[in-house]
Amino acid sequence: MDLSKYPLDSQTCPIQIESYGYTVDNVKFKWEPMEPIVFDEKELAQFTLFDEYDIKSCFRRSNTTGEFACLLAELHLQRNRGYYIIQIFVPSILIVTLSWVSFWLDIDAIPARISLGVLTVLTMTTQSAGARESLPKVSYIKAIDVWMSVCLIFVFASLLEFAYVNVQARRKNKEISTEKKHFCRSDSVLLDRVKARQVDKLSRLVFPLSFIIFNLVFWIYYLFS
Repeated sequence: MDLSKYPLDSQTCPIQIESYGYTVDNVKFKWEPMEPIVFDEKELAQFTLFDEYDIKSCFRRSNTTGEFACLLAELHLQRNRGYYIIQIFVPSILIVTLSWVSFWLDIDAIPARISLGVLTVLTMTTQSAGARESLPKVSYIKAIDVWMSVCLIFVFASLLEFAYVNVQARRKNKEISTEKKHFCRSDSVLLDRVKARQVDKLSRLVFPLSFIIFNLVFWIYYLFS
């Protein structure tokens, strides 16, 4: 089972039928020409079973007992994505979007921005761990790993953006306070504070646009490749 596209994956289930003790000299198998496979019930909890399937005849050779006839059927299944969209993708999109609220808060609203940033990072980390908990430990990267990692990067980047803006604003406030003691206010200090606010304004555009581009690339690649 290849889980590299999980949970947007499709799987092939091979079913092999062969004789245990009779060689091709005694028993030969062949598929029924009309409807070789009949599905009474095709409902599965996690997968959708397609009507299309592949059938073929095969042989298995043993050095000690001879050659055995066999039949091979390959059933094609697609994982049902509704559960994962509701439980994983939509909540993570909402968490990432919530982290952008920080860009609209005032620079001096430090407690609110810190609380929002830390909360979204912790929530995203918890959801990421929960989404991977029931999966087998495989050595390659899965689609869910890519999604969760990028969402966590976006949330963490929002927190770093606030840290940068806050440091700039606090440094400028300190410079202004020092210059007030000398009855002088530098225009360059005020200009730098305006630039700190412009970082927030730029982030309001860059973060959503980057996330939209990531979504387009992610869904196109994993759904149509």
